[in-house]
Amino acid sequence: MRTRERTTGLICVLVLAVAGAIPATETEESPYELVEVSPTVVMALHNNGSNLSCVALDEGLVFFDTGLSTRTASRFRREMEARFESPAMALVLTHAHLDHLLGMAAFDDVPVHAAVSGRTRWEHFVAIEWDERTIAAYASVFPSLPEEIPSARLRLPTDWYDDELVLGAGDGQLTVQRTGGHSVDSSSVVVGAERVVIAGDLVQARRRPYFGEPDTDFSAWIDTLQHWEELEVSAVCPGHGPVIELAELGEMRLWFEETAAAATRLKSEGVSMEEMASHPDLPDGYWPDEDTVPRWWIYCIKRLYDAS
Repeated sequence: MRTRERTTGLICVLVLAVAGAIPATETEESPYELVEVSPTVVMALHNNGSNLSCVALDEGLVFFDTGLSTRTASRFRREMEARFESPAMALVLTHAHLDHLLGMAAFDDVPVHAAVSGRTRWEHFVAIEWDERTIAAYASVFPSLPEEIPSARLRLPTDWYDDELVLGAGDGQLTVQRTGGHSVDSSSVVVGAERVVIAGDLVQARRRPYFGEPDTDFSAWIDTLQHWEELEVSAVCPGHGPVIELAELGEMRLWFEETAAAATRLKSEGVSMEEMASHPDLPDGYWPDEDTVPRWWIYCIKRLYDAS
């Protein structure tokens, strides 16, 4: 098969966009760890692509993100339908990055919702012809991708929303909101009285966050984190990493605020982008210590510098 001329460029963008994901090879015995976040919310903590989440409504189950694997997404769906004795009613993709949507074939029979602001990325992904060269390029980031491609069926979402999507009815309804931040289409939801947030990549917990997208908006990102703090949410289901509570969310928001402020000051003082990457005035991270700085971090610094 022949790839489109833009494929190589798109791969470069995607490698940067998903560079924060932890490459891993899943097994059928243990593809994820189930986390019971609340009576109606279960998250699949997953190291191969994004986490997956499920919210049980009276009308049925709403799933958020699918990771990289149709097999894994299908298994999670079956387990949740058995657990709650209720059928899947919808899939919501929190943003158009491949590590959150490649397993969407597990939901071919239900409406698939996504923010229309991400449509350009969606159209790029759907147009990719998965020849050996393209698969190899993506496999350099996601080693399991070659074995997942045969069952992957990328398609455009069936339903687009602008800034808000309402699912369900009555007191139990969900309101998904597009805030932007990590990417222009970044969307999330606060689950009713339980005050559980399904955050997508607006929260990348206990790990160095990726914010190197051209459409990353630091102000929108910080505002969203602060809004959740003001709601005194009980738990946050991140796009990557374990479920966190309010205190960690506050540490994350403070780091983004202080980092953005430091970058603005350093740039005004004539510090170059390359110098900023290792400048001691940048705040220490909220994530665990690392042996090495990831190669993609410079792209995050560039976006920070450009936005300052």
